[in-house]
Amino acid sequence: MKTMIPLIASFTLVGLASSASASGLHAVRPVQGYTCMALNQTREQAMDFDHPATFRQGPSDTAADAGLAGAQVAIKTGADPVNGYLPTLRTDFKPAWVKASLVKPYAVASDPKARCVPAVMSNGSQGFMYPRD
Repeated sequence: MKTMIPLIASFTLVGLASSASASGLHAVRPVQGYTCMALNQTREQAMDFDHPATFRQGPSDTAADAGLAGAQVAIKTGADPVNGYLPTLRTDFKPAWVKASLVKPYAVASDPKARCVPAVMSNGSQGFMYPRD
């Protein structure tokens, strides 16, 4: 019986650890009609907090700010720029616009097979998944 207690305790801890990680934020499904793109910035530009990459409420430099763009952006697949802006989605799935010159195709130099796919996350927000196929 004394040897069973540590064994039961270890199974319990393993079960708790796996259920905790399973409940974390994760991608649920892809967002249809959108393509993952990356910000087209140097490290210095990305660290310039006075001039961050932002979303706009419309396709114009004078349109109201609609939030900060992340390192990856969900761009409407096949969309042509309007006044130099591409349609995108914010993390709350509200439509926004991002300057076309601020984005480029997603690529990872150290891993040419790496992919990024816009996704619905387990908390209902828009995020990304990185399939390895």
